[in-house]
Amino acid sequence: MHVTVEINVLITGKRCEYLTSLSFVHNNSFVELEPLRTKPEANVTILFATEQENGVLLYDGQNEHIAVELFNGRIRVSYDVGNYPVSTMYSFEMVSDGKYHVAELIAIKKNFTLRVDHGQARSMINEGKHDYLRLTSPLYVGGIPSEPGQEAFTQWHLRNLTSFHGCMKELWINHKPVDFVNAARQQKVTPGCSLMQDEEEQMEEDRAVIEDDDVEMNACHNNQCRRGSKCIPKRQGEYACRCRPGWGGRYCEQAPSCRKEQTREYYMENGCRSRKPVKLAKCEGNCGSSCCRARKTKRRKVRLICNDGTRYTTDVDIVRKCSCTKKCY
Repeated sequence: MHVTVEINVLITGKRCEYLTSLSFVHNNSFVELEPLRTKPEANVTILFATEQENGVLLYDGQNEHIAVELFNGRIRVSYDVGNYPVSTMYSFEMVSDGKYHVAELIAIKKNFTLRVDHGQARSMINEGKHDYLRLTSPLYVGGIPSEPGQEAFTQWHLRNLTSFHGCMKELWINHKPVDFVNAARQQKVTPGCSLMQDEEEQMEEDRAVIEDDDVEMNACHNNQCRRGSKCIPKRQGEYACRCRPGWGGRYCEQAPSCRKEQTREYYMENGCRSRKPVKLAKCEGNCGSSCCRARKTKRRKVRLICNDGTRYTTDVDIVRKCSCTKKCY
């Protein structure tokens, strides 16, 4: 007897208590984590997918720093333990094709190694008298706030300030998966990932087939699943409820509360700000295992003023309607 169990890439853990996947959906998206520990070494692995050629993957530091970003479709690394000049390198591989890629980053004292998709590794050495990268500032993932971003850009640690735009399916730091629930701050990110071009391959990887002759097929008899949800039999007479989009709770008893909330605030982009507060809107509320996202938007032009006095006009998508959707990207 075969029972197929679908494993959610959004929530992991024995009791589904960990949030391990995020979609970065805006030019100002980012997640703030505690400073990266570099002794005796720092080991970071990122599983991501994007169609955008430029965007910040992670940044930590001030003068001494580690910066990893997408630049013209490749991964660019800037590494400085305090030895001038800064060491930089690029990946061989192009990674902005909408498919999932794995970036492995290893920092051991002055040495830094980058490997993409388990291929050929690239290494560099930040030569000088200093051995370790000492970090006390927050680690930013998927983007960076305006003030530290401008400083990093001015010092050429980063070549662009655009946030990563896509799915970060897994992030491992020093051999432990990151639970984004514990992040110090999250800005303009949504839980989970949409299905990219290699949808079928990823779904196959995220499935486990359990062979167990003791599965009781009558586990769904007299089940408590509500609101048109589907009962899925599991081991030893237990069952789970597969909710309709938007509904949540153990028995799908929690109704969706996705709604549009209007705001009036300054629009920020790349360290520049709108001349006056702009009428914006955002989607808020519960959608169970789905995401509360904009169903309809309208584009308008907003004039921005920068710290150096320059001005320019940008297009901003204004939310008109919100709804629950399984597409979280």
